Amino acid sequence: MILRWCWICLLFSFSLQAIERSLHDYDIKHWDSSDGLASNSVRALTQDQQGYIWAGTLYGLSRFDGYRFDTFTSQQYRQLASNAINQLMTDSQGLIWIGTKSGLSRLNPNTLSFERFNILSEVTAIAEVRPGEIWIAAEQLFRIQAGQVSRISPVRQPVRQLRSSGDYVWLTTTEHLIRYELESGQMQRYLLPRELQQNPIYDIALTDSQVHLATEVGFYHLNSDGEVVRCDQLLQEYMATYRIFRDSRGSDWISSYSRLHQRHQGHAWQQISATELGSSPWFYDIFEDKDNNIWLASFSDGIFRASPGHVRRVVGEGQTDPVVRSLAVTPEQRLLIATQSSLGYLSHQGHFQPLLDQQVLGSQSIHDIHFADDSWWLAMDNGLFRYEPGTEHISSLASELDGSTVRFVQPRHAGGLWVGGAAGLFFWQDQQLRPFAFNRELESRHVTTIRDQNWYQVIGTTRGLYQLQQQRLQRLGIGSPLYNSYIISLLVLPDETLLIGTFDDGLFVRFPNGEWRQFDNSNGLPYGPVVAMLLDEQQEQLWFSTLKGVFRLPLSSLSLLKQDPLQAEQILTPYQRQLGNTPGRCCNGAGHSKLVLWQDQLWFPTLQGVVAIDRFFQRRNDPDFRPLLQQIVGQRSYLLQAQQQRQVLPVNERSFTIHYTALDFFNATSLQFRYRLRGFDKSWQQAASRREAIYTNLPPGHYYFEVQVRQQNQSWAEAQSSQIELVVPRRFDETWMYQVLWFALLGLILSGVFWLVRRNNQQQQLALSRLVRQRTQELENSNNRLNELNAQLGQLVHKDTLTGLRNRRFLFEQLPKDIEHYQRNRLSLQQQGKCVALIHLDLDGFKSINDQYGQSAGDSLLQQISALLLRETRGSDYVVRYAGEEFLLVLRDIDISILWDFANKLHALVGSTRYPLPDGQRIQLTCSVGYSVYPLQLIGGQLMNWELSLQLAEMALYRVKHEGKDGVATLVFDGRVDAFEFEESMHIEAQIEQLLSEGLAQFKIQAANHQGPISETDVP
Repeated sequence: MILRWCWICLLFSFSLQAIERSLHDYDIKHWDSSDGLASNSVRALTQDQQGYIWAGTLYGLSRFDGYRFDTFTSQQYRQLASNAINQLMTDSQGLIWIGTKSGLSRLNPNTLSFERFNILSEVTAIAEVRPGEIWIAAEQLFRIQAGQVSRISPVRQPVRQLRSSGDYVWLTTTEHLIRYELESGQMQRYLLPRELQQNPIYDIALTDSQVHLATEVGFYHLNSDGEVVRCDQLLQEYMATYRIFRDSRGSDWISSYSRLHQRHQGHAWQQISATELGSSPWFYDIFEDKDNNIWLASFSDGIFRASPGHVRRVVGEGQTDPVVRSLAVTPEQRLLIATQSSLGYLSHQGHFQPLLDQQVLGSQSIHDIHFADDSWWLAMDNGLFRYEPGTEHISSLASELDGSTVRFVQPRHAGGLWVGGAAGLFFWQDQQLRPFAFNRELESRHVTTIRDQNWYQVIGTTRGLYQLQQQRLQRLGIGSPLYNSYIISLLVLPDETLLIGTFDDGLFVRFPNGEWRQFDNSNGLPYGPVVAMLLDEQQEQLWFSTLKGVFRLPLSSLSLLKQDPLQAEQILTPYQRQLGNTPGRCCNGAGHSKLVLWQDQLWFPTLQGVVAIDRFFQRRNDPDFRPLLQQIVGQRSYLLQAQQQRQVLPVNERSFTIHYTALDFFNATSLQFRYRLRGFDKSWQQAASRREAIYTNLPPGHYYFEVQVRQQNQSWAEAQSSQIELVVPRRFDETWMYQVLWFALLGLILSGVFWLVRRNNQQQQLALSRLVRQRTQELENSNNRLNELNAQLGQLVHKDTLTGLRNRRFLFEQLPKDIEHYQRNRLSLQQQGKCVALIHLDLDGFKSINDQYGQSAGDSLLQQISALLLRETRGSDYVVRYAGEEFLLVLRDIDISILWDFANKLHALVGSTRYPLPDGQRIQLTCSVGYSVYPLQLIGGQLMNWELSLQLAEMALYRVKHEGKDGVATLVFDGRVDAFEFEESMHIEAQIEQLLSEGLAQFKIQAANHQGPISETDVP
């Protein structure tokens, strides 16, 4: 009875059709916290009426436009109940309901305003049972209508899940599955099995008049006897199931522990495991947007978007080697593929029928295939071979080519065949192989490709391109990169336009008028070497394949390439990925057989089977790339609502940034923007993919801000646009009345001044002249005296009176200026390997010298050490008496590679010098040295302040003291440590100790063998 009513059994009852749609045909794109998502743990997804995708995560709510995530948290918006979001739902009015761990909130996505409701427990489910009536599953069942919260009294137990279905609402409590009739309020209860009473229920689904439950312990349904029973035909027993979903195409999706299951309507179930996904995401929610894309919310790995792909990847059933090298279509219109170890047919259904295996082919690649009347000619790594269909062996056709790579076998317009490869160019005629008459004139005898155009031939080699015409061989591209290029592919169009694909120099085009143009990454060539080209005359499209993808170009746009950059439509990118597959490298191949047109599809060889693309493929017919104006940010933010036509700014708001975007969840980085402020900008401002416009010091007036967006392969004539009127009001001081008042006042003042000037002009001028001369002389005398005093005061303030060195005050005034200078030139100095070094030196046992020899001996010793330190430093450096017997050396712009040796040299010099004392004795003493640098040698070290570097130098000095003194030390960080490890500078010692214990930092110490001062009598 259970199996008969089990939904999974019904789904398995459908047989496979001839060509089954594959789950792997879905294109997939993945975003996580590295792309700006608030958290990798995503619990819920929804879409607002403008088209934004909203993701509820463990650490906040994220809004996504395909390019950027904007995050909303409870710290920013007090009415958001909690950052831990469980449920999202967009109601019929376009409002978004947010269920969190701590209650319920509602968001108006147009105004970005939140409203919190008086439900304070964890929300586990939200449903709109009727327009304007929202039911909430929490510690009890709640109803919200017209903003009022009420309890649904018949249900008194905590509700886990609920699902609306027409006139009924299905919900689960701790012990029962309940069907609630909306009109009458009657409830029918179904007892849950014991295992479901003790484990979470994640979802209720209603499909094919059946009720299904996704639970922690498996997949259950309600049978006709009113019993909730398990169905295990699809899922392993006790495998956790999280979400059950049916999309608009009638396909069913089930998310379970480390697996995703899907069934196209009328087909069998398919699944993708964690290994195929490349991670182990648990898809907690499945959502379908307005464009019928499927969105998957992962509990641990961000969000995924899956959409029906336009690229079919095929590894033939029975094909043991996935690497395909060549493709060809036989005269019987069958697709022939050559792998690295076999040759065989590939059917449209994906079945591989081998003809020759590795025992016959060896380890050779097939570069080209020519179909003769009764045999096939194979251009291979070790010669030219014949294969007769129906047999299982091949034979050499030309002993002259045995052991030499043959790249192509192509028809010759004058009769026979062209044969080319590593041994040069040949032609086959009358059962004989004859060498090309001009082989000796080719700089490289390795011929890669040829195009025979009746009255001329174009020949590609590994070193240059040649044209043969009227028995005269001419080398093309003299004076250009083409001259020595490795030629991979050639294509001649009906109007005699010549296209040349090279290995390192991009794509060259020779137009019918003889004009040349080169294309590479700088002017629009999408990927790299163009390995194959094909003209689809029926669709008037040029197809190109490279080692990283496929692109196409309308034939009509070819004439525009004389001046414009290449605007190709990218069909297959190196980053494109199918569900369950890693991004595949496309398209490799050998010789001429790298691209064929078969059954209205273009087939390309890859390292993972073949790729098929419909020749009639068109992008989405009506993608809504209309720009959306989001907000204006100046002294404060002004949110721009959908369809808003006008924004009046405050009087003093003259500098602001306008944020805009366009929704594209497929290739958002390919969108190109431009904008202008009519009335201010004289022309369009090209913004590329940037999504903001910045204006400063705008004069008052009425402006119209207009923004346009297009795809890379579109012209601006095809772009979509949005605009808004901006009004910058005049201040009172900018009005005509203000100006009139000022002119009147100015007139009165000028009249009075003119009268006074005329009366007292001469006397005042004489008196003023005398006074100015007197005051000027006094001022000059005072300034000179003041400058002298300031200079003397500066010397006194910044100099240590005993040693003549700089003091701590000078250090803390000068060092920030040195750091600022370094920051201004940081890039240049870092490229030179230079830094600012702080060397902290302390004399060991100095107190004992004062005690033994007296204060005057200590002073003399400090003066001698100061002179030694000054002598060993550069003119750009300075030495500071830091405290007592402690000195600090600041070495500006020093090469970091010599710093360790310099510190050791300084340490050795101090310790090896004998210092005379006033009483005639000579003593030696040792010192301890610790140093650090700015910026610190770790990730983001330039963000740390110099005080931290000074503190680390002091810690290194204390480590030498701790290790027995008389040594040099510095702190070395592991390359994985970044600047954010030191956000709490007041706890730096504890943070350093933690890094030392974790092996992410270590003290580099050079210690000597003796400590303290040594008098002359102690020296042997």
